[in-house]
Amino acid sequence: MTGSEPNDDKAAAYSRGVDAGRIEQRLQGHDEHLRHINGSIDSMTRALQSLTEELRANVALFSASVVATHRDTEQRDRIAEVRVEEAGIVESQRTVRWTAWQRLFAVVGAIILVVNFGLGLYVAFNR
Repeated sequence: MTGSEPNDDKAAAYSRGVDAGRIEQRLQGHDEHLRHINGSIDSMTRALQSLTEELRANVALFSASVVATHRDTEQRDRIAEVRVEEAGIVESQRTVRWTAWQRLFAVVGAIILVVNFGLGLYVAFNR
């Protein structure tokens, strides 16, 4: 049995070596797969960071636009209020309020004017 034991030991060692090689090969495959997954995660992280920065920039632009629009609206409202007040002042300066006695004199003067015109036509055409 001594002669077959070294062959059996060699065969068992060979078998263990083959098994170890298979295990090593599987481990290398798993390592490559994990590196691929880590690379994918890294690229996704960079893409998300890029999107986050772009989103922040867009939000800042939108916020600035809203603030500018709000400020412009307030300024337009203030300008409109001032113009309405100025128009009211100018209108009140243009508007002449007649007192009662001024109206009475205007009506009496208009009546006298119409009567004189009628008398002038009567005299001119009846001769």
